Amino acid sequence: MNPRVQVPTGSTEFSDPQWPTKTLVVGAIRHRPNLILALLCAVQFMLILDIAIVNVALPSMQRTLGLSAENIQWVVGGYALTFGGFLMLGGRLADVIGRRRMFLTGLVLFVGASMLGGFSQSGGMLIAARVIQGFAGALVSPAALSLLTTTFKEGRERNRALGMWSAMAAGGASAGLILGGLLTQELSWRFTLFVNVPLGLAAVLLSPVLPADADRRGASKVSLDIPGAASLTGGVLALAYGVTEATGRGFASSNVLIPLAVSAALLTAFLVIETRSGQPLVPGRMLRLRSVVAGNSVAALVSVVMIGAVFFNSLYLQEILGYSPIQAGLAWLPQTLLIIVVSNMGARLAMRFGTRSLIALGTLVLGAGTLLFLRTSPESDYIAVLLPAMLVTGVGVGLAFVSVTMAATSGVPDQDQGIASGLIGTAHRSEWPWDWRFWSTSPDR
Repeated sequence: MNPRVQVPTGSTEFSDPQWPTKTLVVGAIRHRPNLILALLCAVQFMLILDIAIVNVALPSMQRTLGLSAENIQWVVGGYALTFGGFLMLGGRLADVIGRRRMFLTGLVLFVGASMLGGFSQSGGMLIAARVIQGFAGALVSPAALSLLTTTFKEGRERNRALGMWSAMAAGGASAGLILGGLLTQELSWRFTLFVNVPLGLAAVLLSPVLPADADRRGASKVSLDIPGAASLTGGVLALAYGVTEATGRGFASSNVLIPLAVSAALLTAFLVIETRSGQPLVPGRMLRLRSVVAGNSVAALVSVVMIGAVFFNSLYLQEILGYSPIQAGLAWLPQTLLIIVVSNMGARLAMRFGTRSLIALGTLVLGAGTLLFLRTSPESDYIAVLLPAMLVTGVGVGLAFVSVTMAATSGVPDQDQGIASGLIGTAHRSEWPWDWRFWSTSPDR
């Protein structure tokens, strides 16, 4: 039987004068994992939100600050490229310096950059703020994911947490387009940046709930592989830049070939450096884990497939069906909601059928949905043709993304969870160069 609590009468004193305080402490401890999960998911939502929230505001920014058509794209691209390019470095810093420390450092920098962007008086100032935001996001995201994976034990608890994490990431992508349109229309484009300030400050104030970083005094010294970090980050940034330039100029352009050649040289240098480094940026033991290699490989492929569908069908919605930017964003909302639901379901399904089976199922469903998009013609209807394909691909993405994240972080020692989070984050972000290029250069913007 459950113990009963005796309610004292008016003349009765508590046997323990600190009873209410102890009750609150016990309640806080009991719910602490849920508070940690809510905080980390909310921050991830904010980071993904920021890749899209300024898209609809670009014309207003261009008019106010006098940005050229070529420069305005870097308001989105500066954030996307630095976020994706520095994720690996951010993950390693979280392992070496401390996860909560990097989480807080990145958040404070993110809030400061958001304020700087909101108060921008020139295009250069705004682009600089967005670049700093992206770098800050690259510090926060892998620290947050590694905090999640080290807080929740591998298995049911972690799967549930990763399901929520994946759902919030999916929600942030669509919410950015919708919220950006509302803020720009009702207030000003500046509020697409100011909105991060209260969200970020709230996260900073709630950060004491996160696990404290381990005391490193007396521990063996761990150094950061600076040459490896520089070559990898530079290679990823050059590759992303080359790919984005190819969308407008073609692969024969020198503006494309030179960055791709630089990327190949830097990534080759990274491999050479890693084989000779005593403490490499990506430890060899990570690459010996089949689940990590497989999870990241599938994540990159799924991302590329999905962004291809989003790119061409978003273009179709606006150029053929005549949708406005906000209408095009809303058209993808049913898929986003389905991804959120299926991601949470996938966390439970993984316990029953296994991560490997869930990855296979998710990729098969995603492939089927992609084939449905092939029915699209100039006379197609959104409800009859596009929506069914969106929903099927939504189920596939929901199952695949959460399962590959589980695979990419399973079996990884706690001391390597930061770099594991950076790896899977980079794999998931492989689609961003195409994504921001489309949204920032569409003729209707």
